[in-house]
Amino acid sequence: MATDRSSDDLEGLRRRVVELQATAEAEAERYSRQTWMRWLGVVFPIPFVVVLLRLYLDAWTYYFAGAALIVSAMVLFELDTAARDRSNAAGQAAEAAQRDYEAALAARQPDAPIPC
Repeated sequence: MATDRSSDDLEGLRRRVVELQATAEAEAERYSRQTWMRWLGVVFPIPFVVVLLRLYLDAWTYYFAGAALIVSAMVLFELDTAARDRSNAAGQAAEAAQRDYEAALAARQPDAPIPC
């Protein structure tokens, strides 16, 4: 009965590792996919509008456009940092679950090699 319980515990740990790894991979892919879109949304529109309308803009609008670019870059930096932190946290959780699973497997079979 004890071996069935430890076998169930190991199976539960293995499932948790697989789920967390899938979550970490999905989060990393989401971060990679959305990062370039965020940068494009900040770096492209404001300078493009300024270049497009440069002959019609008053001098003060350049200051406004520069301030808008700086503020939008700061907002982008905060959003990107939060997304990166989410991605890193998911990866660290998957690594911790993998270490726990390997430790439980090693404790169950001290002489057996750990499968990958």
